[in-house]
Amino acid sequence: MSPKNALVIEDDDDIRRLLEVVLEQSGFSVESVATGALGVDRLPAASLSLITVDLGLPDMSGLDVVEQIRPQTSATIAVISARSSQKDRDASLAAGADAFLTKPFRPRELRQWVRELDEARTFED
Repeated sequence: MSPKNALVIEDDDDIRRLLEVVLEQSGFSVESVATGALGVDRLPAASLSLITVDLGLPDMSGLDVVEQIRPQTSATIAVISARSSQKDRDASLAAGADAFLTKPFRPRELRQWVRELDEARTFED
């Protein structure tokens, strides 16, 4: 099984740190950035299995980030956002996201989601 590397694209310091901790506890090596542009810039050089993207980034829309990175990676892309409408979910999936998780979320909920992701990835390998 290949190394598990994650990129967190989240502008809120507290949420970014929570995502880092939960993903590290789940066995990921995590890099995080606070803007969409930095996330897009990191992608070509990174070998990733998971990318989380917030929709409300300070410099660009999270949807634009997803649209830009989707053609460059086979990593699972999860939008994690306070926006919870069906329209936002549909737009995220249409942009290329594989999953949508609504803030606020419980760390246990994220760990369970990551566990399910790992099981699905193991099944595919």
